[in-house]
Amino acid sequence: MIVPVKSEDSTWMFMKPFTTELWVATAATFIYTMFIVWFLEHQSNPKFKGPWKDQISTVLWFTFSSLFYAHREKVNSNFSRTVVVLWLFVVFVLTSSYTASLSSLLTVQRLQPNVTDINFLKHNNLNVGCDNDSFVKNYLTNVLRFPPNNVIPFENNESTYLKEFETNHIAALFLERPYETVFLNKYCKKYTTTTTYRFGGFGFAFQKGSPIGLDVSRAILNLSESGELKELEEKWFRPSLECSTDETSPESLTLHSFWGLYLVYGSTSAICFLLFLFRLVKHFHDHEETYQDNTNQSNKGWKKVIRLARYLHERRERNISLGRASPSA
Repeated sequence: MIVPVKSEDSTWMFMKPFTTELWVATAATFIYTMFIVWFLEHQSNPKFKGPWKDQISTVLWFTFSSLFYAHREKVNSNFSRTVVVLWLFVVFVLTSSYTASLSSLLTVQRLQPNVTDINFLKHNNLNVGCDNDSFVKNYLTNVLRFPPNNVIPFENNESTYLKEFETNHIAALFLERPYETVFLNKYCKKYTTTTTYRFGGFGFAFQKGSPIGLDVSRAILNLSESGELKELEEKWFRPSLECSTDETSPESLTLHSFWGLYLVYGSTSAICFLLFLFRLVKHFHDHEETYQDNTNQSNKGWKKVIRLARYLHERRERNISLGRASPSA
């Protein structure tokens, strides 16, 4: 079955190198990196301080510009440096893979058939064409159950086939295998084949009782078993260079391809975050023990959290006034 093809829509081609899952995972990692860098730096780095609006814009610009290695803000904490180095490695792998995949998508021509199967043709009551002097018409009506009015026979001529397709008079064309091969080798850029219905082959009629029939059958069987029949087919029906099917259509990269990369980055950055948080809590605990004898403070959980938040805020203000980074790994 020969049907016309159309080029795949390239409007959103730039999104196709990655699957939806991979895009979502990348966006989540981007936001996660923003939070980690902000938390590790806003206590000690003056560039990540100020009103909330300025802090968000700074860390957003820092993370976004790192995608193009154009970030200028310096990080002070060794924990932050570890996270940023790993993030830059993730960005390098993702951008390299994206560029290679997009180049493949743009290089390899992606053609999609207008018709997928005969059920589509029947359901939409579309016309199909065939040779006027072959058995294909009977096969379409009696075996494939096409309505007779939708089967249009015409002369075995390439110009006729093209004219019928261009005028949308037929949606598909059914030809015998040799004619189909010749037609597709010449017009592979505009047409393709979908489902192929194979028969026993061409029939040869001889006088009843003639020994020639047995000799011909044996000769054809020998040609098939020796591979010579296949060689003859490749010789006389050799595909053109433009119709080479060696190139396979590239597929979008999936999250599975980068699962290990995300796992290493996520676990390492989480460890840096927890170590930094542990040091902050330890500093707060030492601070509490130092001043516990001079103050009568409640040890209830929620009041202790409030004191921790107040301690972190005072620590920020003190770092701003002293102009030095603390704590650092």
